[in-house]
Amino acid sequence: MNIVRRLATSLPALALACSAVVAPAAHAAPQPTFGIEVGNALLCLNQLNSKYFFDYLYAAFGPPYKTEGGAYWFKATNVNLWGVQATDFLVNDSSSQADFIGAFFNGTPVKLTESISSALGIRFTPEDDSAYPVRQSQAGSKIVYNNSNAKMYCAKSKFLVPSPQQP
Repeated sequence: MNIVRRLATSLPALALACSAVVAPAAHAAPQPTFGIEVGNALLCLNQLNSKYFFDYLYAAFGPPYKTEGGAYWFKATNVNLWGVQATDFLVNDSSSQADFIGAFFNGTPVKLTESISSALGIRFTPEDDSAYPVRQSQAGSKIVYNNSNAKMYCAKSKFLVPSPQQP
């Protein structure tokens, strides 16, 4: 009888423990291809499709934690790109005049540009001699200061579409 009582009192705890092991961790880490898919888009090496990247970020991190400034914002977990920790990712919403994808990093723009250059050989050139210059790659990706950390993005105007040929 004591065994039955002990099992009855411990059964809910056992069931909870088992469900935690069996159920997949929700958005614990992004897909193994995350660095290629999102990294190449941030570097302006992929086409930008806001619907595709919204769905991709949603699958990786769950719903956006805010919508602000023409963008959906996703809180990053367990993400390092080029050896630098990413904290947030954003993708444009329908109100934006540009298709873009961006990311915030725990590291200075100098550290991020050096990490990308070491990993991929892609260089970012400062646009001016100011203390906080915008850095741009040949493909058009930009790295800017966000306080003492870095923000990186690739943006393309929705309106720079070739017009149809007129007869």
